[in-house]
Amino acid sequence: MSDSGAITATVDNRVAIPPRTLVDVGGRYRFKLGDNPATLRLALSNVFDAYGFDLRGAGAYDIIPGRVVSAYLSVDF
Repeated sequence: MSDSGAITATVDNRVAIPPRTLVDVGGRYRFKLGDNPATLRLALSNVFDAYGFDLRGAGAYDIIPGRVVSAYLSVDF
């Protein structure tokens, strides 16, 4: 979980990005794939699909990506 308070976005204090909380969860499962150890990792970012902006610089913004699901499989050979 990441929490951010309101951020002043311009040098004249006319624009502010509102506070927000983002929740991420993930897990992993270890198993054998044939004779090789393997790990499956799942991650869910921005669980509640929060909408908003990140500040990249004075007057420069980036959109917070919506909910994202990622899966990773790694196998040791």
